[in-house]
Amino acid sequence: MLGISVYTGMDYNLEDNLNYLEMAHRHGINTVFTSLHIPEANEKVYLEAKEILRKTRELDMQVIADVSKGFMDKVNLKAYNIYALRLDFGFTIEEVAAFTRNYPFKIQINGSTIDKGYLQKLVEAGALMEKMEVGHNYYPRRDTGIAYDLLMERNQAFKEYGLKIMAFIPSRGGKRGPIYEGLPTLECHRDIHPIVAAQHLLASDIDLIVLGDAFALEKEIEDLSKIKRKIYTLPLKIASLSKGERQIISNIHTNRMDPGEFVIRSEEARGKKTLPIIKKNTIERKKYSLTIDNEGYLRYEGELQIVKKDFKADDRVNVVGDVSEAALLIDRIRPGDAFKFILEE
Repeated sequence: MLGISVYTGMDYNLEDNLNYLEMAHRHGINTVFTSLHIPEANEKVYLEAKEILRKTRELDMQVIADVSKGFMDKVNLKAYNIYALRLDFGFTIEEVAAFTRNYPFKIQINGSTIDKGYLQKLVEAGALMEKMEVGHNYYPRRDTGIAYDLLMERNQAFKEYGLKIMAFIPSRGGKRGPIYEGLPTLECHRDIHPIVAAQHLLASDIDLIVLGDAFALEKEIEDLSKIKRKIYTLPLKIASLSKGERQIISNIHTNRMDPGEFVIRSEEARGKKTLPIIKKNTIERKKYSLTIDNEGYLRYEGELQIVKKDFKADDRVNVVGDVSEAALLIDRIRPGDAFKFILEE
């Protein structure tokens, strides 16, 4: 479900790459994407690739290698422990179809530049579709990532052919050069929290989410390794919390089957309250604020809500945090959906 990227050459040294692989492996990551034809990379690509592949074999991590036609002509890729080849450019439909018959690993095609017609031509050319997967592009230059509607249009066609789909999210901590502006598939993910981008993709027919940037922060990888498909994890910015507020927020919540028109309401929060919720920070409730009703609201004390529009201040309602960074996810939460918070203090 989750993977990292490793790049040789440029400003990445071998020791750091190996340490990065070990760190990700400790957090349960077992898929590695690497590009073997970055224009800015130097000759170390070819000298260090063997060490990277050796390390992934030692750690039992599967490798998806992005290759160009020229590289495939130089190297006997069957000699390495590669799970899938992602074919970037220079390959005819007939060549791609032949690879599915002649190579022992999966063949991954560029999901951002093909459509249903291309897939049908692959079938007609004799491609073994069970040997194929799809990998969307990442986009280093700002404002060039694809739109969400296009992603979903393409994914619908891929799923009709039973293809597994990969896409990229950016890191906030370590961004790959030479542009250093993140490597997302979707432009709307370029500046948001990786955990939000990852869950947005999981809810959008993506099977494998890969951190395109290296080196991502360990905290990012640790957070990503804990996400669950059936529980939305929402980054929550807070200033300070009372013990009672922190107790309520720390639980997993379920949106009530009868939430209000403009709020998400926790089904469990009031029942989990064992400490008083004192009145504090009863300010205007901006869209995507997290609120907890204080003792002034009598039997509603402990009520937890995420508001989906602006509301005026209410002395009975504490504003305890801001979840606006998770707007892409909040807008998808339906009655009965589960959610929890990670605190960004």
